[in-house]
Amino acid sequence: MMKRIYLLHGLMGTSKTHFSPQMEAFKENFDIIAVDFPGHGENVLDASRPFFESALQWTIEKVKSQGPGHMIGLSMGASFAIHMAISHPELLESVVLTGYAPSIPSEMEGIMKQQYDSFMAIKENNPEAANQFKDLHGERWFETLKSVLESFTFDYPVVSDSMIKNIQVPTLILNGAKEKYEREAACYLANLNERITAGIIPNAGHTANLDNPEVYNSIVLKYWDSLKK
Repeated sequence: MMKRIYLLHGLMGTSKTHFSPQMEAFKENFDIIAVDFPGHGENVLDASRPFFESALQWTIEKVKSQGPGHMIGLSMGASFAIHMAISHPELLESVVLTGYAPSIPSEMEGIMKQQYDSFMAIKENNPEAANQFKDLHGERWFETLKSVLESFTFDYPVVSDSMIKNIQVPTLILNGAKEKYEREAACYLANLNERITAGIIPNAGHTANLDNPEVYNSIVLKYWDSLKK
């Protein structure tokens, strides 16, 4: 039986759009489960509030129904992945986090608020992006956007040092070299827990798995192989 891989996408994406290079590279040797969160893509359920808590519970139930496996989370999806590793380690063989930091530093709070305001005006200021979101998520797209941003702008799912130290699931954090704060976050996490391995993907930013997929995929596969030893 092939090992399962759960793919958890980022903000306003789908797992098929955010992990297309990984799906192609891993499809012959793994059972790939491309998860779309409520309100996103092919998921028939709408996003509800509070988004993070409700979507996390939905994800836990989905993995329980399909069985344990590896999990890769990108950006928003990485928050779900690490919280699952904390609360339900029995469901995960390993976790790969990308574009992730456990908290938002105070100096970035203003930037997050600006991003929120920009997204709230996206219909007027960037109709092309708005139409792309509509194509991906249907007429519900703006309600999904508001639900997600409320959670991740004003109530970010912080992971404390004590929570990180208690993680039992083998964890690989792969952040892009172009994002200073995320580079630092990767090293910070690894220093707190010997079960966490940090890697920096060269020539890559927040979406390192898409920016440099060949290097990314190679590191992930080698990491999974190392867990067999």
